[in-house]
Amino acid sequence: MKTFKLASRRERWALTIYGWLLLVFLLGLASMIYVKYIVGFLSAEKTIDAKILIVEGYMPDYGLDDIIKIFDEKNYSLIITSGTTFDQGFYISGVKTAADLIRNSLINMGFDSTKVVAAPIQANIYRDRTYHSALSAYKYIRKNLPEINRINLVSLGPHARRSKYLFDMVFEPDIEVGNIVIPHISISGKNWYKSSRGFKSVLDETTSYFYVKLFFWPDTEKSNEPK
Repeated sequence: MKTFKLASRRERWALTIYGWLLLVFLLGLASMIYVKYIVGFLSAEKTIDAKILIVEGYMPDYGLDDIIKIFDEKNYSLIITSGTTFDQGFYISGVKTAADLIRNSLINMGFDSTKVVAAPIQANIYRDRTYHSALSAYKYIRKNLPEINRINLVSLGPHARRSKYLFDMVFEPDIEVGNIVIPHISISGKNWYKSSRGFKSVLDETTSYFYVKLFFWPDTEKSNEPK
């Protein structure tokens, strides 16, 4: 007759002291590699020969001088600004989108107004904003500059790799995407973890980059026909 048991004994594997030491060593090594190289990884730059610059709308004011300098030195023909709509401030500033803000800022700095246009995303888009910024810029180029087949994207610091990946997703194979990185004033490769802003930004960009690489499947398909 079988007995009724409430528990059973099973053999299991467990780490020895040496196993735990090896695990701690590997975790420590991985952490050291992450701290040392992650900013360079996220801020990777690959500039190509192009005539169009696309500037992301979150670019701070201190990056605009560099953008004008790059534009003049490399003989670009046009800047396209991208960006989202603002939730507040319109009644004071009169500016509805980050794309328009960057364009207006450049013009107020003396930049030629005929050489900068805004291509903001549609209103009421609060998810996947970088992807939709890429989509809006792509549609503008296909509609107004159909001969263009190469562009350089201007991004800020650790946001650069994710931005380029999403712009590649939208633009290629029709348009080749290079990128230019403006250094983030608060984040460096050596001490990013020593400030709360740097620590939060780098961890957020790390998570966001691997999210779009592994789990992002856009709902909106790219269309070669401008809308």
